[in-house]
Amino acid sequence: MPKSFRSKATLIILLAVIVRVAVMLAVDRGKFNIEHNPDAEDYLSFAYNLSTGVGFAHALNENDPFSQPVEFSAWRTPLYPMFLSLAFHISRNMLFLQALQAGLAALALYFFLRLGLLLFGPTAALIAGLAFALYPLLVFYSIDLTTENLFLCLLLAVLFLFYRAAPQISVALSFWLGALVGLSALCRPNGLMLVPALAVAMWLMLRDYKRATLRVLVLGLGVAVTVLPWTYRNYRLFHRFVLISTNGGANLWFGAYFRLDPNASMALIGYSQHQALRDVPEPEREKYYYRQAIAILDHSPRRWGEMFASNFTAMYTVIPSAKLHSRTNRLLYTICYLPVLVAGLIGWFLVRRRWRELSLLWAWVLADTFLYCIYISSIRYRTASIDPILLLGTGIFVAAVLQRTRSDRMPVKG
Repeated sequence: MPKSFRSKATLIILLAVIVRVAVMLAVDRGKFNIEHNPDAEDYLSFAYNLSTGVGFAHALNENDPFSQPVEFSAWRTPLYPMFLSLAFHISRNMLFLQALQAGLAALALYFFLRLGLLLFGPTAALIAGLAFALYPLLVFYSIDLTTENLFLCLLLAVLFLFYRAAPQISVALSFWLGALVGLSALCRPNGLMLVPALAVAMWLMLRDYKRATLRVLVLGLGVAVTVLPWTYRNYRLFHRFVLISTNGGANLWFGAYFRLDPNASMALIGYSQHQALRDVPEPEREKYYYRQAIAILDHSPRRWGEMFASNFTAMYTVIPSAKLHSRTNRLLYTICYLPVLVAGLIGWFLVRRRWRELSLLWAWVLADTFLYCIYISSIRYRTASIDPILLLGTGIFVAAVLQRTRSDRMPVKG
């Protein structure tokens, strides 16, 4: 990195950490509230049992994540609880754990700034990085003890490493990219959508079908080497094939039930997730919810289309649902997201001629969106996977405006 860029990038990363720590302390002292994700208790429970030698298990009592008895499970993906379990060997203090989240956000921002510099130059990268540091949705989600920060860090690492080497992607790098993709999938299963995105990018950028196919196969090998040990653990536990998580059936059912049933209630969704079918093995529960989802969809292409459209609308909505968010949070969300959405889309339109070079980014957006339009979607899921791409577009747009303004102000000679 150029020295001037490095110093400015360091200040932006420091600013991001300060903002997150300040918000964290303000929430801890009750100055204001943010919407808490109840999944955090689940991750804490898994992490506690891992750190105490019990294994990958969670408390049956969701209100007390550190209680007994426990259930060995594949309901959650393993990587983030493993990360927390390492932290537990130092402290289980909530502020300490949230400070680690701020550290993950700083590392994610580092990869983000490097990626922006590689693709769009220092001005666009710094503007996008500043937006990343101050973007309230990323700030708020970085405080919760959930998977978003770790996943975002892995995602941006994959994007940066790919573009640092592109278009000369070696076989060795393809394997290590696959290993990183596998880790991202063990953090959030949508990380698997990086596989088709990377495959598209390799085929388009290498322009040599045989070389690209070899690298895609090696990429798949890297993913398999990372993910399959966890799959084997699940087989030993359930004597059934469970690739990563037993959560797929419930998430498809959420998507069908919540988007298509006019009587859908959050209470029933919460009950299905934490209390229903407790005596049924998790793989059987997953099959049950897949059957329930298919029953709602009724083998109808029209209903699949309705669910897809409803999930897309919920994922990219400018005004969140009143069912799930308070009035204050809905207003804050719209004020923050709308400018990023508009500026980001304009920015990506400005670089449309570089579609082949930027194929990994748009292929990722399409693949990730497609997955979440089938399963349940939410603003949270988009924020940690799509919004950074929109922030890059925002940096492109603002940099272009600044450049145009400077050009207009330059005196004309002659």
